[in-house]
Amino acid sequence: MKYKRKRPIKIIFPSTITTFSMIFGYLAIIVATTSENYTRAGYLVMFSIIMDGLDGKVARITNTASDFGIQYDSLSDLVAFGVAPAVIYYMFFLHGQVTDQVYYLLPMMYLVCGAIRLARFNVTASIYGKNFFQGLPIPAAAFMSVSLPIFFVWARDYAPFQSWGWDTYLTKENIFQASIFVTIMLSLSMISTVRFDTPVNFWFRKYRFKPLNYLIVVAFFSLWPLIGFPVFCLSMCLYYLTVMYGRILVHKVRKHHEEPHPDDQDEPAVLPS
Repeated sequence: MKYKRKRPIKIIFPSTITTFSMIFGYLAIIVATTSENYTRAGYLVMFSIIMDGLDGKVARITNTASDFGIQYDSLSDLVAFGVAPAVIYYMFFLHGQVTDQVYYLLPMMYLVCGAIRLARFNVTASIYGKNFFQGLPIPAAAFMSVSLPIFFVWARDYAPFQSWGWDTYLTKENIFQASIFVTIMLSLSMISTVRFDTPVNFWFRKYRFKPLNYLIVVAFFSLWPLIGFPVFCLSMCLYYLTVMYGRILVHKVRKHHEEPHPDDQDEPAVLPS
């Protein structure tokens, strides 16, 4: 009589964490659409990001990585980092506030580009290395997307901003105008072929002088207790995207200068007849 080999119980650990990530994303949608507490909804998405970072590490530590886990993780990511941020953006910036329905395309574009990003990752995960991502990862895009509502809700009640007169500039209309650019940039970044560093390489291995890496991390974390968590989140996002796109710009400029100009090439010698 043949007995089926029992699978170790540890195989359920990564999928359980992935499930919690998806549940947090679902709860973010519920909170945004019912209580309209966009700060809490954004924090729930951030909890999903933490869970998403843990499930892969647990799978590698327990040696339980599988094709099922990859596909399940992508479905969870689509809910937590695709649907949830798109719904939060719609409820916070668009619902009952704009008359031009063309703006409804913004969260739709974000969602579609996020789905394409996840689908491409599934078929290229074994091709590209772990030192970089091809296109902006959808968790990073979600982090940036939900950071805007969190920052605005916090900034409008932050006393120093009011005393400095900054509250006249930090209006919802101005934040909405900025969000249009941010949403388009995030959407196109996800489906682009641009290389984005992994978090470990970006924050801890970017500079050869290792203490500089840790100094930058400490400087950003100091913003949390000194000013506030929303500033910490938004500044991290802006720094990451600025460095990544700045590197692309520098690379293109260098490449342009290194390429020989047609007028600078030596003319072929003419042999005497």
